[in-house]
Amino acid sequence: MSTVQDLFAQGSHAFADEDYEEAVNFYTKAIEINASHVEIFLKRSATYQKIGKDKEAYEDALKALALIKEKPSVDVSVEAKAQLRKGVAAFHLHDYQTAKVALEACHTLSPDQRTLASWMRKNEQELAKQPKVATPAPAPVAAPAPVAAAPAAPAAAATPAAHRVRHEWYQNDSYVTISVFIKNVKKESVDINITDNALSVSVKMPTGSDYSLELDPLSHAVIPAESKFEVLSTKIEIQLKKERFAIKWGALEGDDVNAGSMATTTAAAAPAYPSSSRKTKNWDALEKEAAKDEDKADGDKALNQLFAQIYKDADDNTKRAMMKSFTESNGTCLSTNWDEVGKGTVETRPPEGMVAKKYNA
Repeated sequence: MSTVQDLFAQGSHAFADEDYEEAVNFYTKAIEINASHVEIFLKRSATYQKIGKDKEAYEDALKALALIKEKPSVDVSVEAKAQLRKGVAAFHLHDYQTAKVALEACHTLSPDQRTLASWMRKNEQELAKQPKVATPAPAPVAAPAPVAAAPAAPAAAATPAAHRVRHEWYQNDSYVTISVFIKNVKKESVDINITDNALSVSVKMPTGSDYSLELDPLSHAVIPAESKFEVLSTKIEIQLKKERFAIKWGALEGDDVNAGSMATTTAAAAPAYPSSSRKTKNWDALEKEAAKDEDKADGDKALNQLFAQIYKDADDNTKRAMMKSFTESNGTCLSTNWDEVGKGTVETRPPEGMVAKKYNA
C-alpha cells in the first residue's frame, strides 16, 4: 500500500509533467490517508487552479488555513502560501474583496512571496473597476403588507464549461519559449510578470473570461531583464532567458530531476541551413572548407560562405526568417527580418528579365 509520502511524490511528478488530472488523483488519495497534511491541500489547490476548478482551489486553501490554526508550529511561510492560494482562487472567482484581504495577509506574513506583488496589482485593478455604491440613509420601516406567495424562481442555467487553453514549450541553449494558444487577444489585455524563478500570465479572453498560467517556482532560474513576450494573432509567445546557458530543462515547474545538458545534441541533429536544392548539403563541411579557402573564395563559394556565417551567428528569429524566405521563394529571396517574413508566404522573385515557371516532374 502506498504511503502518504509516496502519493505526494507521485502527485508532484504528475504536476511537473503537467498531467494535472492525475496529480489531483494522487493528492486526493494522500488526503484520504491523512487529512491533516497542510502541504497536500496547498498543492491540490494549486492543481485545481491549473484545470480551472477555482471553487475547489478556494476550498482547499481554506482547509489548509484551518489546519494551520490547529498547528501553531507551522512555519509562517506556509501560512503565507496558504493566504496567497486563497487570494488567487478568490480572484478567479471574482470575489476581489476577499482576495484583497487574503493577499494583504500574505504580504504581512511574507512580503517577498513570489508573484504576490503581481496578484495584488491585478486585484487592485479589478477593484478599481467595481462601481461605487452609495449607502442610502435608513428609511422608516412600515408594517409589512400581506404578500401573496410568489412562484418559485426558475433554476439558474448551468455555467458553461470554461474554454481550455493549451500551452506548449520548447528550448534552445539560451531560451525557454512558452506558447499560450489564445487567438485575437489585445496586448493591453495581457499581463505577464517574470521573476527570476516564477512566471505569471493573466489574460482577459475575448469571451470576457479570465485565463491564468502560474509557473511557481520555475524548475530553473531565468533572467527577467533579458526575457520577453510577444502577443500574436494566434498565440502569446514568451521567451525566458536561461540563467544557466545550455542547461536542458526537463520540466517547466517544480523540481527538475531530468535536467541535462543541451551540449549532448549530435552534429547530425543540427539544423539545416536554407537551401532550394533537392539534395541535402553538409553545411558544416562547407563552413570548414570556406574557412580554409577564405582568402581565395569567390563566386558561389563566397556566397555559400557568407550564408553559412550569417546563419551560424544569427538568433532564432533570424534563422527562421532565412529558412522560410529562401525555401518559399524557391531560392530567389533571402531575408533576415522575421517580422516581415512571418506575415505570410514569401513569393518567388526571379531576376529581372526572367520568368518563374513551375517545375514539372
